[in-house]
Amino acid sequence: MKLGGYAHINGITFFCDVLKIRAIKRKKTIEYQGDWIVPKRWLRKLEGKLFLNGLLTMYYQWKIINTKHKLLIGGLLLVAVVEELCSFPLMDKIFMLTIDKIWVYSIMAAVLLLNVRRIIRLFQYHGAEHKTINCYMKYGYVNYYLVKKASRFNKRCGSNLALTIILIYGLLWIFGIDSFFVFLLVFLVSIQITKKLASIEGKWDKYMNILQWITVLEPKEEDIHLAINAFQRLQQAYEIYRKEVCT
Repeated sequence: MKLGGYAHINGITFFCDVLKIRAIKRKKTIEYQGDWIVPKRWLRKLEGKLFLNGLLTMYYQWKIINTKHKLLIGGLLLVAVVEELCSFPLMDKIFMLTIDKIWVYSIMAAVLLLNVRRIIRLFQYHGAEHKTINCYMKYGYVNYYLVKKASRFNKRCGSNLALTIILIYGLLWIFGIDSFFVFLLVFLVSIQITKKLASIEGKWDKYMNILQWITVLEPKEEDIHLAINAFQRLQQAYEIYRKEVCT
């Protein structure tokens, strides 16, 4: 069973090959929502194929994010494609505006400070997600005691993928290679590199996980309980699906 997760500022989404379970905390209640994410047959055939299986990874990531984030990402992608195809340097014009850099940095700092609590909660839920998955991968089941003592670091984390993309694309950018389609290629290559490194046990793990020291924090007790409940619902739904398919 393929396993993955996605942290929110107020909850966690777990997903497997065929469905996702979203657990969101609203005041003192937790809302659970399930959805099928079964890929088309032609997409499933890409599993294990070099580079092409990156498309399957992109499919799952797209299916698990919420509508608001889909609209944001879709809008940014549309702008990038239009700029690339029409040679319309929109971003360059924006960055060339005569705005004092001090104001730019001040606004960025203010935004971060205003949202620091939300960011911390996001990273704590991220930690609960990792601990739950790590616990299941090690023991085959989850409970509070085992999840709590599990590692919060996971080599398959999106933070590691982001680090790989930054390193490769940053190197290309230094040499003046800057394009949306190059970025897309770098993204697919980075997926393969990250998967390969994740399958190797070695001394480089601590360097791979360096961003996770920031993006993955130790969760609260309530975060662990939320993660366990969501994950167990995912397991139950998957077992029902598997039995239905097998019969």
